[in-house]
Order: sequence, then structure tokens, then C-alpha cells
Amino acid sequence: MTAMWCAVQGSFCYEARMAARGRVLWLTLLPLTALAVLLALSSPAVAGQDDPAGRIGTTVLVVNTFATAGLGVALAGRLNQHSAPGLAEVLDTTPGGGTTRLAGVLAGALAVALVPVSAVVVVIGAAVSIRSGTAAPLAYAVLGVLTVLVPAAVAMTTFAGLLGLLMPVIVARVLVVALWFWATQLSPSFVPVPSPTGTVLSPLGGYPAVAWLGARRIWAGRGLDGVLSPAPGSGAAVLNVVLVLVSAAVFFFAARLLTAWRADRHPTQDGALR
Repeated sequence: MTAMWCAVQGSFCYEARMAARGRVLWLTLLPLTALAVLLALSSPAVAGQDDPAGRIGTTVLVVNTFATAGLGVALAGRLNQHSAPGLAEVLDTTPGGGTTRLAGVLAGALAVALVPVSAVVVVIGAAVSIRSGTAAPLAYAVLGVLTVLVPAAVAMTTFAGLLGLLMPVIVARVLVVALWFWATQLSPSFVPVPSPTGTVLSPLGGYPAVAWLGARRIWAGRGLDGVLSPAPGSGAAVLNVVLVLVSAAVFFFAARLLTAWRADRHPTQDGALR
């Protein structure tokens, strides 16, 4: 257990440093986060809400829409860097094995990426709390980070990492953005294309935002009927969070199986590393 924890901790710290030093993360994440903040502060649909809680709930969804897409673009190549023939075999010899190391790799990069996004939401929550004279908006902001941003970011990170293993990283970065907006914004009620948007399968977090953060009803259900589009409530919100995290686990273990398969398919050659 100690060796496993040390492996996760070591991978986490190393990847956190590498992510913080990398330019791709900041060049993609910060502009999109700034765009989300601009929209949240200027859009009448957000800033015009009288209810402070509803304003924070909608702000969290706007930030999640754009910042998480940037997070996926930035982190699409993290796992690919560790699966090169030869390097993967060397890393597999470290304490803890491939699964714990993979978890540390993703968690370290994700933690760094979430810092500015979470900070933006909390600062807006604090500002609204000061204006409204109540601490409720700040509490809603923290709750939004935990129930909306974190599950979406975990799912996006694992999914982007998996795509980066399956195809060239530049293609994965383009595809991950398209699939993110397909799963969060493309409503079948407007465009006749099947989409998880508005359902409990959507990683946007519309159900928690509506049920717990006071966001507008449009973010959950989108006028759809069926088992996957229940009425907003605590039960549906919990189900949404659980399903998003389950999808993240599926993506993670698929990536782990793929890296293990690559290692078996490309064994270390004597002349290559000796």
C-alpha cells in the first residue's frame, strides 16, 4: 500500500509540475475561461437574474461549457506521451504499476488545470455574496465546483486522454471539442441529431445546477421526455453526477487496457534500450 501511494503521489507531483510549466494548457484554458467569465458578467441571461443563487448556477454552467472544452484540448496528449514503445515498459517497472501511475498522471494534470477555473467561479461567488449581503452565493459557488465542474473535468480528462491514444493528438484535440459541444449543447429538440444534451448522461452538469444551484430549467431536460430526461430534482442530480463519473471510470480503464496492449504489442527490444 505504501509503495502504491508513493507511486501515485510521485506521478501526481511530477505531472502537476509538467502541466504547470507547459504552454498548451495555459494557451487553451485561460482564453476560454476568460471568454466564459466575460459571457457570465455581460449576458443578460446570467447577470440579469435577480436570484443570486440562480446567477451562480448559470455562471457555473457557462464556465463549465467553455473552460472544460479547453481543458480537454490541453490534456489530450498527456497519456500519449507515456505510452511510447520502450518508455511504457520502463515506467511499468516503477512501484505501484501502470494503473496507479496512470491515475497519478491524470490527477496531477487535472488538479493544475482546475485551479484557475475553480478560482474564477469562487471569486464570482464571493463578489455576488458581497453585493447581495449573504454568504449563500459563495456556498453555491463551492458546491458548483464540486458537483458540476469536477465531475465534468474528470470525464473530459479521461476521455481526451483516451482519444489521444487512439489517434494523432492534433486530431484528438479537434474531435474532443466537437464531441464536448455535441454532448452538452446540441439539443435534439432543435437539431434532429441524437445527443445526450439535456439528459442525465450529459457531462455539462445541468441537473445538479438546476436542482441544487438554482439554474434555469432549460439546462435539464431541454423539453425532452423519457427515462434519460427526468424532472429536475435531487435524485436526478445525483444520478447525473454518478453517471458522469462512471463514464470517466470507463474511459480511464479503457485507456489503461490500451496502454497495456501497446506495451505487449511492442516489447522492449534488446538493441533499443541497452
